[in-house]
Amino acid sequence: MDRIVFAALSLLAARQVLADEAPAVAAAPLDADPTGLIVFALVFVGMIGGFAYYIWSQERKKAQPRK
Repeated sequence: MDRIVFAALSLLAARQVLADEAPAVAAAPLDADPTGLIVFALVFVGMIGGFAYYIWSQERKKAQPRK
């Protein structure tokens, strides 16, 4: 059992050393096109408005007396 624990700890310690050998990731370009952000914001706000309308209409249906 001690050998398994020692092997696992050694492997975890070696991961830090091996991580330094990974190539650096290039930074994202600074002048990105904002179209994606604008579309996301419109869809996000639209879905919030649609959900609010759905909740409001369901509450309105519950408030009306049944015939």
